[in-house]
Amino acid sequence: MKQAKLFVILALCISSLIILYQQLAQLQQTNIVIPNESEESTEPLLTTTPTPTASSALSPLPPIQDKWRVWPPDLRYNSELILFDQLSALDSTLHNLYVTKNPEEADLFYIPFFGSCYLFNCWINNSWNQTKRCQVDTVYLEPLMNYIIQNFVYWNKTNGANHFMIHPMDSSDDYYSKKEMFQNSIYLTTIGDKRNLGYQNFRRYHNIVIPSATPILDTYHIDPLKYVNENGNPFGRDIKGLFRGCCANVNATDAYSDGIRHVIFNGLKGLPGWNIGESSDPEVYAKLLARSKYGLTPSGWTLDTARIWEYIAFGVVPIVIADGIIEPFEDDTDWDSMIVRVRRSDTHRINEILDSISEEYQKKRERVWRIGKYLVFKNGHTWHFIVRNFCRMLNIIKQEVIDIEGYTYYPI
Repeated sequence: MKQAKLFVILALCISSLIILYQQLAQLQQTNIVIPNESEESTEPLLTTTPTPTASSALSPLPPIQDKWRVWPPDLRYNSELILFDQLSALDSTLHNLYVTKNPEEADLFYIPFFGSCYLFNCWINNSWNQTKRCQVDTVYLEPLMNYIIQNFVYWNKTNGANHFMIHPMDSSDDYYSKKEMFQNSIYLTTIGDKRNLGYQNFRRYHNIVIPSATPILDTYHIDPLKYVNENGNPFGRDIKGLFRGCCANVNATDAYSDGIRHVIFNGLKGLPGWNIGESSDPEVYAKLLARSKYGLTPSGWTLDTARIWEYIAFGVVPIVIADGIIEPFEDDTDWDSMIVRVRRSDTHRINEILDSISEEYQKKRERVWRIGKYLVFKNGHTWHFIVRNFCRMLNIIKQEVIDIEGYTYYPI
């Protein structure tokens, strides 16, 4: 039994990964209710309301004028709770594979930070005023980090370099004025940006990009298999492209989405085969997903949008319009075989681009259903990909080949 377990662990490239700070987890386990898209659209983001017009000959977006993007906090993710639950459940495969209660055996140390839970509770008690912080540094961050520093010698051995925590919100660690207390640790974040921009706080080789939670899967718990068959395809997909999200009144020159959503609502919405709106009932939306060939994932205030995981779960091929985005686990996943990437400067040509790849659609749809589903939180495979990223950081190279339905993950 010991040899079998050792083999399985080696197959995922690390023998004993994590020790849980279980005492710290008890400090904050607030349940999160995720705001829906209709709540997002009520934010006072935009000042202009152009009249929607449909055109098959759309104009290119103007150059981006504002080079300094201010990304306000926007919590739509409960990734940290899902990952913690998966790892901490004593009877889970993930716990048995990766967790050790002996710190001397651990390669990495997990800090269940739950900062987004604290801030979400703060905002919900302040009429969703996301500028509030409710003394998060003095009431939450400092006591927690002081507890770790004073009671666990393992932090001090490396100044936290072999510790990791999850920051699932748009602004990562920028919510905390005392972030230097934990900044040396590895972050699991939902947003990755490969562009060298002065305002971003993504650390390319010190952060790991993880999937986002999504309301339809992780709040409403809708099962895609009730709408599509086991091959990920219903009887027919008669919707060319789908989008539900903010904002119908965005201007081409607005900072929000770099104007991309102006083209979506003022151009694509009027073209045959496109189904575009700001919100839908979850059940209605699930039925639309099952009927859609492609789904739009434009940037908003950040490059990442949670709807890509809704598309993948329902076998919809994502159209990613987010220049510079780093998708989760890019080193292990051939994203280009599953998605369509469209540059911002080509947003007005989306309809034309899709028509030009029509013969390749079926291959992408099959890859989305066969491989993409292993990246969605709900399936519990996310930790395997996270661990492979840890292996690279720790330079652990001993590893067995992993085969998932014909898709092979070779040694690093």
